[in-house]
Amino acid sequence: MNQRQDILFDPQNQTIQIFDGSIGTYTYKDIIKSQILYEHAPYKGKSKMFSHRVLISTFNNSLFIEMKKVYIGIEIKLLNKDPVYVYISKEPVIQHNQQFKEDLKRAKQIVQKLKKFAQKNQESHSTS
Repeated sequence: MNQRQDILFDPQNQTIQIFDGSIGTYTYKDIIKSQILYEHAPYKGKSKMFSHRVLISTFNNSLFIEMKKVYIGIEIKLLNKDPVYVYISKEPVIQHNQQFKEDLKRAKQIVQKLKKFAQKNQESHSTS
């Protein structure tokens, strides 16, 4: 497992394994929705995961933006279960710095994969 290992997709067993966040293994068929979240850094580990969210503009590069440190993560909503979370950022990042951009890019790639599973699941539930 490399340093960036946060989630592992296992196509053979149709599961995802979360290593940083809601640690555990979850099946593809239970995924119904996912989204990128930003957690205010001072609260990580001190309260429920992602209960202190920060809204971040991804298009405003003004000097007047408040530069809060955040952790970038993903919320995955599961069928008949509580949401689970994946931390993408290993360290707090500041909006629009290089590490923020890299973590956000990775989060977007993961969410795209998760959305494909959610779409397949919605299609299979609507036909049954």
